[in-house]
Amino acid sequence: MKSRHALLALTLACAALTAHAGSFFDAELKDLSGKPQKLSSLKGKPVVVNYWATWCSPCREEIPEFVTLARQYAGKVRFIGIAIDDAPAVSAFAKQYKMNYPTLLGEADAMALMKQEGNTVGGLPYTAIYDSQGKRVATHTGRISAAQLEATLKTLR
Repeated sequence: MKSRHALLALTLACAALTAHAGSFFDAELKDLSGKPQKLSSLKGKPVVVNYWATWCSPCREEIPEFVTLARQYAGKVRFIGIAIDDAPAVSAFAKQYKMNYPTLLGEADAMALMKQEGNTVGGLPYTAIYDSQGKRVATHTGRISAAQLEATLKTLR
């Protein structure tokens, strides 16, 4: 069992070093239908990226607030979820929670991307906020409240 954990840790470390050597916007992850999506397509408007999983209680608490804010900021700010989970569970969750923003999938790739973007402990949920130029302006590990998120969004152009 220990060797399996060591192998997984090594795999994640290698993925972190090789899969996403560039910026967040250089990465590519699959959508719920399995189609690769280039994150570069998100540039041009502020972006809120939320890394989450269906089994994560704080994620389940904050996603309804993300849905509300995504509706409120439609056309001004892009929201994207990156699920560290499998497609069937994420699809069911997205329907149940009426997620109104795109969700991408990833395991080792998404974990490596999340760590590259500042979450060195790998905790979920993790939120990163980028301005319209693609510069990361804020990150938050753990549940972020709608008020905290909105305070940051109001400062973006």
